[in-house]
Amino acid sequence: ACGVGTFKETNGSGTCAHCAAGTYQNTTEASACMGCPSNTNSLMGSDDIADCICHIGFQGSDGAACSACGVGTFKGVNGSGTCSNCAAGTYQDTTAASACEGCPANTNS
Repeated sequence: ACGVGTFKETNGSGTCAHCAAGTYQNTTEASACMGCPSNTNSLMGSDDIADCICHIGFQGSDGAACSACGVGTFKGVNGSGTCSNCAAGTYQDTTAASACEGCPANTNS
């Protein structure tokens, strides 16, 4: 039988394969792995939905769908947590940003 984090597509002899990145399997004897929630990813062989963590530029809790950072905010690391406001003298005019941009010369934010 296949353990958690692995699967086997067919019955009978054969080897179990690790779940691919972006999927997980938390039961034994599985024939497929389950996809992570939207805007999250997991490492190969993940065995719990909590292994699915938010992408850079997205906020939320581990194992749940994540939402994009709004205009004027950013998140530069993978994982749970919230987006941060851009610092004075910087800006971000797109969503899902990993960093803020410096203001042009002779301007401020």
